[in-house]
Amino acid sequence: HYFIQSNLRLAMSSSASSAARQEGNEWFRGAVGLAPVLRIDRYQKALTSYHKALNRALSDAERCAAYKNLSVTCFYLTTLYLEKDDTDKCLFYFKECMSFGDSAVSIGRNTMSTEWVEGILEKMEGLNTSIFEHIMSLSQARRVILLHRFAAASPSVFQQVEMLKQLVSEYFHMSVIALESEDHRESIRALTEMYTPLTKLEDILRNHKFEDLLSNSCVFDLEEFVQGMKEDSCKNRCISESLQKRMQGDKLFEFSIKEAEDLDINAIWQVIDFYSESIVLTRENDVEQEAISLTRIGVIYHKVLLQKTKAKDVLMRVLQLAQTLQPRNLSEEKWFKEASSIIEEYQKQAQWKEEKEWQEKRKKFLIELASELDVLNNNFDNLSIQKVLAWLYTTHPPKHCTSFKVDIASIRSAPGDSLKKLLAKAIVFYHPDKIDVEQHGMKYKVWSEEIVKNLTRKYEAMK
Repeated sequence: HYFIQSNLRLAMSSSASSAARQEGNEWFRGAVGLAPVLRIDRYQKALTSYHKALNRALSDAERCAAYKNLSVTCFYLTTLYLEKDDTDKCLFYFKECMSFGDSAVSIGRNTMSTEWVEGILEKMEGLNTSIFEHIMSLSQARRVILLHRFAAASPSVFQQVEMLKQLVSEYFHMSVIALESEDHRESIRALTEMYTPLTKLEDILRNHKFEDLLSNSCVFDLEEFVQGMKEDSCKNRCISESLQKRMQGDKLFEFSIKEAEDLDINAIWQVIDFYSESIVLTRENDVEQEAISLTRIGVIYHKVLLQKTKAKDVLMRVLQLAQTLQPRNLSEEKWFKEASSIIEEYQKQAQWKEEKEWQEKRKKFLIELASELDVLNNNFDNLSIQKVLAWLYTTHPPKHCTSFKVDIASIRSAPGDSLKKLLAKAIVFYHPDKIDVEQHGMKYKVWSEEIVKNLTRKYEAMK
């Protein structure tokens, strides 16, 4: 009698669970094609029925069926609230979907078919993918908030890893954009925020939480990603702090020059210290930032401290750094134009000084060569090119030129169309840059210069 009553209660309970599940299915199917608000209402009523089915289930098969129905319904509620941008409810049903799905899979591995279990897992993975794709379609600010929340809520270690990686990438991109606009505060803030998800990824690697879930190649990729981001974040932090130091130097320099009543040399040296710290931070991390800070120092030496030798050394280093940035065109960059113009000014001053010294030296020899120069100038003014070249090669051959060899007869009879070529060749023979002063003397070099001047005058006249 007891055995018959037990079987009867089991059958009644089983039929009660099945009936509740059937009732839930009616609500679930009734949601198709309705407006989002009505669909949500139908799905929530279906959830109530599925919970009843779970409470009345007496076998693993019935519990599996109830858990599956609960998970699938929560899946649809999650996507609906995701579309409505209701994060709190979306997160709630996301967790419920994953929890019910895990329970269905856990029990179903022993009682249900492989296809049935894989169907549940596929549904859960589909939800993760849908959420991730939706998050990625939002604005960056909204995206970052949701990545934080869903990464913390996801029971899937694989999904946590993907969301944390994306979160790290988002913060790093914020830092890069901030640096492009020279906003060092925003860059440092983004890098500080980046630290938390990056640390979580390191913890996952360190604790081997997902060795059973991911292949060795995936683990290697994550290790490589974490290491690469640590190096890049360190580099960007150095650049950000370098930018901060440079801006502090700019601010103090502007105050010292424009607002202070008297020039405070101590403040100027403090400005140079700021720029020097900026260089140390950015060296080997960002060549252009290093060049910018060096240019600032060079300008101070040039315009304020009037130490031209130091200014030249610093700014020559700037131009060396600029060469490493080739093939990039720097002609419109303010720092490059400033450094180039100062160096060009120094070069012109040096050339002018050298020329002045050389002209002073020449005076003595020009006096000594006065009679020869009169003959030279008179011949160039009055003789034909053929005759003057024949006279020059015969009377004053270029003794410093070891390769000198000409046919005087052919020069005297040279046709008019070959004269430019003959003049060009003569300029090469007598050019003073090829003269060894120690061997031939300064007087001979001055004489050769005067010859080349006359040859060049004739050549220019034929153009």
